[in-house]
Amino acid sequence: MKYYFEDPEKQIELGRELESWIGTPFRHWAGVKGMGTDCIHFVVRVMESMGVRSVDGSFFDMPRYQKDWHLHNDAELLLFGVLQQAKVSLQPLRDPMNGDVFLFQFGRVCSHAAIYYEGRLYQAIAGQRVSKLPFEAVWHKRKRFNYRVLV
Repeated sequence: MKYYFEDPEKQIELGRELESWIGTPFRHWAGVKGMGTDCIHFVVRVMESMGVRSVDGSFFDMPRYQKDWHLHNDAELLLFGVLQQAKVSLQPLRDPMNGDVFLFQFGRVCSHAAIYYEGRLYQAIAGQRVSKLPFEAVWHKRKRFNYRVLV
């Protein structure tokens, strides 16, 4: 199995792309660098800028969702969206590789996504901005899935 971010040059490029998003304000259902983004649009836009496409080779399809869908709904919209659209492989939570996508549970289902890079999780946090936080410090008990992007 070949992973998308195995190549050291791709990892360096990923690091630059992630850093270029730092400070982008949080905006629900947006994904424009410097203007506003939510967590999943941040992940999708970074992946698209790195050349990652959905399973069928197109850009990722982002259905509409309410800000609080995860609080009163048992449907795993984020999890199923990742599994249906992305070529990924489930990995152990404690063994991340640069470019891995982490899903976190808030409310009843997984409702937050972040990208791992060099010991940090890059993410768009509600009410804040895109930031990078130490991997171990980020909602450790809420980490549910680690997906590695496949070629």
